[in-house]
Amino acid sequence: MDEFLINDRIKILREHLGLSRDNFCQETGLKSNQLASIENKRQKMPAWYIEKINEIYPEYMYWLATGKEIPEAGQISPMTEETRKSLKLKAG
Repeated sequence: MDEFLINDRIKILREHLGLSRDNFCQETGLKSNQLASIENKRQKMPAWYIEKINEIYPEYMYWLATGKEIPEAGQISPMTEETRKSLKLKAG
């Protein structure tokens, strides 16, 4: 198992939200150089940081931790959210 998969998901989430590292860090309380180390797989994700992201973006928590989704429980990935948005635009 790749112990850095969660690091990849953090970067996916940040990019999905359209936030720079600095902006994401302002929201979450992490330092920019620490986030860079996480995204570049030089540092493991600290548990407190996962908890902080859960406070701000609870809908992504299960995906962030496991890579899986439970849509019926409101636990989605950024990719599912993008799909939902594009379907609404087409139907709209």
